[in-house]
Amino acid sequence: MQGEISNYLSSGFEAIKRFGRAAVNELHENLYETRYGFQTRSGSIGEAAAQAVRLQNKAGISTPPSVLAGALGADIATDASRRLGWKWSNVPRMAGELGKQVAKVTGMDPLTGAVVATGTPAVLMSLSGTMGSPLEGFRPKGYKAVAPKSKEEDPTGRETMSVPVEAALRYFGSQRSQILPYEEFKKERPDVLAPTYRAYRRYEYAKAKPGELVTVNPEDQSFATVGGLVRGTARGLNDPEIRVKGFPVTASGAIGTAAGLGAASSLYKALPQSITKAKSIKIPGEPGTFVPTTGATLGVLAAGLGTAALVGAATKKLFAKAEEQRVKKENPVEYLKGKHGDLASAAQALGQPQARSWQELTPLIK
Repeated sequence: MQGEISNYLSSGFEAIKRFGRAAVNELHENLYETRYGFQTRSGSIGEAAAQAVRLQNKAGISTPPSVLAGALGADIATDASRRLGWKWSNVPRMAGELGKQVAKVTGMDPLTGAVVATGTPAVLMSLSGTMGSPLEGFRPKGYKAVAPKSKEEDPTGRETMSVPVEAALRYFGSQRSQILPYEEFKKERPDVLAPTYRAYRRYEYAKAKPGELVTVNPEDQSFATVGGLVRGTARGLNDPEIRVKGFPVTASGAIGTAAGLGAASSLYKALPQSITKAKSIKIPGEPGTFVPTTGATLGVLAAGLGTAALVGAATKKLFAKAEEQRVKKENPVEYLKGKHGDLASAAQALGQPQARSWQELTPLIK
């Protein structure tokens, strides 16, 4: 009996050693070095597993466990899965990838395609309220500056110490600033009523309850996942919104950006080749590359930006009107306070200067 146990253990240890050697060999085969660091030939462990399943289904070939173990080691060594996760959880990068795909499908030349790809994140950020107009120092209305002046110079935090620094932090660093207190906020965003603002502030910091992956708040019409990784609200600042790792994408921003991409690609397709492929240059070892006229690229850019701005603004206005109607119906007193400030002003505006309470005025709301 002891001999059988000894043989069983010896065989098990040998199998483990063989598996370890095979896995290490696979790891060595998978890794290769480039000037950007180590890369893996098998991709992420998810890609390797998917390939193993495809081989099994197509040719009936089973992938040895050591191959997957080697792929896992290479994945960990090169950060393959984590880099993939970063790529698809970074909103500006996802927008850039969308712009690249639109340019590729449309068949845009390299210059116009690059302009569309790099412009897409900027458009989405502007329409979603994380980057404002250059005339406002790139600060969105209702928000503080990312790089504000000293409190002595500007107690509100609105003014930026440097427009180039503000632009760089917002565009390249994807930095976002704090929302202003409501009394200051409503000076720049009078369209947002106090109840909407308060609900948005709660949503900004919402997380799933302990023990839950997703928590839904029916009162605020919002949800949050564990750790607050993804949040969403049907209201927002008058505009439905979803946040990925704290980065907001509004419904009007997404719709406007999509419309802009559609307009840019449609115009490019409509242009004659004599314009879109005006000059051919030859790079050694590469096929001929066509460079468009500057006017073609600028025209496509203008069409995209103009359409995005118009559609985004129109969509935002529709959502704002719907939110105003909701507050009117559900909280008429708050609506009157938000619109007129005090009872006397509201009473005067509604033609009832003798009114003594908010309740007397609420039946007059249309």
